[in-house]
Amino acid sequence: MYQQQAADLLTTAAILERGYQALRGSGSRQVAPPQVQEMDKLHQQWLSDLESFKSALRAQGAEPMALEYVNEAFGRLAERIKQLAG
Repeated sequence: MYQQQAADLLTTAAILERGYQALRGSGSRQVAPPQVQEMDKLHQQWLSDLESFKSALRAQGAEPMALEYVNEAFGRLAERIKQLAG
């Protein structure tokens, strides 16, 4: 169950990174077209899903090392996406 959730979060993170990079490359970030709004909505959903995932791991008594790994790995992704979303 958690492996699938982690895989889904990683997949969505990749979509967000590529999507924001494409939007930055096209220079359309200033205009806020529907694509940007969709990406921003997906980003907010991803952040919410990530918090739910981490909460579920804590509730299930995941090893501290596993939680640290999740925080580190997803924290880096979240920061990169935040920078791209600008």
